[in-house]
Amino acid sequence: MKTRFDGGYLIFLLGIITLTTTVYAVWTHFSPVPYADQWDGTIGFYLRALQNPWQAFFELHNEHRLIFSRLFFYADIRYFGGRNVLLLVANVVLAGLLAAVFFRVVIRNGAPQDRETRIGLAGLILVFVFSWVQGANFAWGFQNQWFAVNLFSLLAFHYLELAGDAYRRGSSPESNALLAKALLSGSVAALSMASGLLVLPILVVQALYLRFSRRTVWLLVTTTAATWIAYFFDWKGLSGNAHLLTALREHPAEALQYVLLYLGAPAYLLSRSEPIAYAGGATVLLTFACLVLKALRSRAPAPAISLLAFALFAISNAVTTASGRLSIGVEHALQSRYTTASLAAWLALILFATLNFDSQKGRKSVLVTAVIVSLFVASGQRFTSVNSNHAAFSRRFAGLALRSHVYDLDITGAVYPLPEPLSIISQAAEQANVSIFAPDQPDYFVPPSHVTATSICDGHIDKIAATTTPGMYRAEGWIFDAGEKRVPRDVVVTDADGATLGTGVTGKEYYGALEIKDPNALYRGWSALFKAPTLITPLIVAPTSQGTYCKLQETGTAYNVDKTSAP
Repeated sequence: MKTRFDGGYLIFLLGIITLTTTVYAVWTHFSPVPYADQWDGTIGFYLRALQNPWQAFFELHNEHRLIFSRLFFYADIRYFGGRNVLLLVANVVLAGLLAAVFFRVVIRNGAPQDRETRIGLAGLILVFVFSWVQGANFAWGFQNQWFAVNLFSLLAFHYLELAGDAYRRGSSPESNALLAKALLSGSVAALSMASGLLVLPILVVQALYLRFSRRTVWLLVTTTAATWIAYFFDWKGLSGNAHLLTALREHPAEALQYVLLYLGAPAYLLSRSEPIAYAGGATVLLTFACLVLKALRSRAPAPAISLLAFALFAISNAVTTASGRLSIGVEHALQSRYTTASLAAWLALILFATLNFDSQKGRKSVLVTAVIVSLFVASGQRFTSVNSNHAAFSRRFAGLALRSHVYDLDITGAVYPLPEPLSIISQAAEQANVSIFAPDQPDYFVPPSHVTATSICDGHIDKIAATTTPGMYRAEGWIFDAGEKRVPRDVVVTDADGATLGTGVTGKEYYGALEIKDPNALYRGWSALFKAPTLITPLIVAPTSQGTYCKLQETGTAYNVDKTSAP
């Protein structure tokens, strides 16, 4: 490949910006509180693993056996306090490894020798792999399986391609070693997500294309069968789901729509246009078909055939997802979490085309297209600056509610949609002293039983209302420490004598009290939960950076708690 990638340094800079802004967004979206599937899939799994580790690691989560991801789930709770830190770092690291494997495939398959073009291709890979379009996977501690299944599938296809090269050179020991790596990678992909089961059958197709011996092909077929049998042992599908082929057979038009939207989902999330998403999905399928024909016409195996195999994996993933999720509606395909696969498919097709066009004009056209598409994808980084404060505050307050045994849906719905199962899991976690219930957790302030304030903070109690938990009440307002020019991180609710009744968290956007002009005061809103006697005059105090406490200058009104009503 001799075509020069003019502007390669600029594309690399764009890739670095994409990487940096995504890592920054992961940091700004951080919450230590388990979210959604994490309650059963991480907390519940960990508690079950303490009793029966083998069964817990191999149990189903929906239709998935998340064995690889559970290694991180277990370690996060066991050794890192269950605060999501390890899990979010794992998301970024696995994405980085995926980018590295893409670059390795390109370098090993005839990438140009000039520095600018190689750097440009590296930047192109970073733009796609770290696009914030897939922010739902980057910012959620339960999602590393999306990066893992793509990583191990690409590794499997790449190792088999290298094994084919060694086989044709007559180097049997090297070929066998690489074949073993391909089989291992394919097996780990199957243990990452259910879609990973598609990797081994695609390896069989790839082996036939690479003209491996019958013995090797049968080895791949046998490994595929053994993996599938082990995976589906004691397997139970989602309740109410029909046979996987039923949706495709009975609703072919809707299934095609789903597949197109799945593959074109990044275009939708970037443009908010379904027609553009359909066009994007159709372009993926058409490009894939054209490149397959080109590869089949080649006398020798096409360079970087592993990229085409990966694109087939992503397309097959779209089809199988449609078969299982079509009943929810075709718009379900537009979720951010699915774009990790579709973005990787876009990238694989672009790189394969770049490496396989013979004419300089053809390669130039591909590179120009790659630049245009990468700019389009990179435009999604504008979403990294979207304020994530509301979600972070809501989840932190929900965690406080769980610690206080309050399960009001308007509070805990920020982390789980069903109060009853959440109460069961959270109480089990509390008994086990894990995650936000650990005695040494750093995320929720534990005040002394009696607090004496020595200074004044600006602020106000806006309202108090009863919760559905008898004897527990919810208060809201705002607070600002003008002396330290900051919003305290936590608040404490006391009675008139300073006895601690409960705690609260700050960080909510607050636009009242316009006399407060300090730019640091925007997130001065707070919400608190406390136990109350029959009649109280609640006081709100807050710890300062000096280890003392300040109290609200305006304490509010005496509230008759018997007359408050639940929200």
